[in-house]
Formats: sequence, structure tokens, C-alpha cells
Amino acid sequence: MAKKKKEENEVVPVKNGAMPMPVVASSEVEDTIRDKHKEISFTNTPKYYVKEKQGFDYVDEGYMRHVLNQFYPVWNWEIVKYELLGSEWVAVQGRLTIYDNGICRKYDSISSHRIQKKRGSDEFVDIGNDMKAANSDAFKVAVNRLCNVSDDVYRKRIESAELSEKQVKYLKDLAKQLGGDYQNRIEESISKGSIHKFNANHTITQLKEMISKQEQ
Repeated sequence: MAKKKKEENEVVPVKNGAMPMPVVASSEVEDTIRDKHKEISFTNTPKYYVKEKQGFDYVDEGYMRHVLNQFYPVWNWEIVKYELLGSEWVAVQGRLTIYDNGICRKYDSISSHRIQKKRGSDEFVDIGNDMKAANSDAFKVAVNRLCNVSDDVYRKRIESAELSEKQVKYLKDLAKQLGGDYQNRIEESISKGSIHKFNANHTITQLKEMISKQEQ
């Protein structure tokens, strides 16, 4: 097992050798953090920094580090441990620590990378590069999960399913034309969230078909 390492030049200030303990955030700070993370999550990653490997999209580490520096300038990446899984894989566990509007937050991530060997032998090509690759992947996972960077690429972006006021009004107007039990059921479904942004168009089409049949 290799020795623990730390990224240089990106170090959270410490006192007496220990990281400050997390503190309780006020409701105002929590709202600020939520707004900030939502802004980052809905920022599209420039296509130039989106790469493809074996059919999967991934983001250039330099871009993710740039966004991390921009929004969370005080951060620390610590390699908790490296581990060789037999002679085929190297795994790394890393810990990202950030200061988010004065709040200390941490996230541990794990990643692995296949060890490259010379053709026809069990001799490693460059185990250091394999360790670096595993470390880079773990770092990017942590940046995405903790800071929401490149949520669009890693499919972690959560869009609101709430109906707009215009959609609610239109649905209720259609339901009103059907009247009776249909109107009550549609209004109840809207209230419970059963009808939402992602199925509203389908529901509207169904209501229009029902209205059309009713008028025949």
C-alpha cells in the first residue's frame, strides 16, 4: 500500500494540525448554499471540456478544478489511502473538504483504475500513472457530488417537476369542460403532484381527446 499524499497549494487553513469542526448553519446560510449549488448545477459544461472514452462522457479535470477554485476557493483534497487489488487494479479513497459559505463540508469518494502491463508479461508499464488516474477519477467524483460541478454531464441535475401557473390554469380549464368527477380528479392530481411538468403534455392530450369525444 502506498503512502498517503495531499494535493499541494490547495490547503484549508488548520489550527493545531486539525481541520475546524463543522458548524451549524443558519436558515439564511442554508438558503444561500442551496441557491449557489443550484446555480452551479444548472451551469452547462462547455463542450470543449467534455471528452468521451469507451462510449461514456467525462469532464476534463482541469475544468472541474477551475470551477472549484472559482466557487470554493478554500478547499483541500486528501488521499486517504491507495490499495492494490491483486495485480490488476489500483483503488484510491480520497476526501474533498470545502468551505461553503463559511461551513466546512466533506465528501469521501472511491475510484479504481486498471493497471497497465507490458505486452506478454506481468511487468507494470507505469504504476504511478495508474495511481494518478485513479486519484483523478476519485477527485472528479467528489467535486461533482459535493459541489454539483458538471451535473449536466454526469446526469445529476435535478429539474423542478412543478407545473407553471400557465400549465395549471390550462389543465383546470380543460377539466372544467369535462366537469363532474373528471374535474375533481384532475384538480386533486394537480394538488398531489401526480400531474407534473414531465407528464403534463400527455395529460393535456388525453383531456382534449375526451372533450372531443364528449362533443360528438
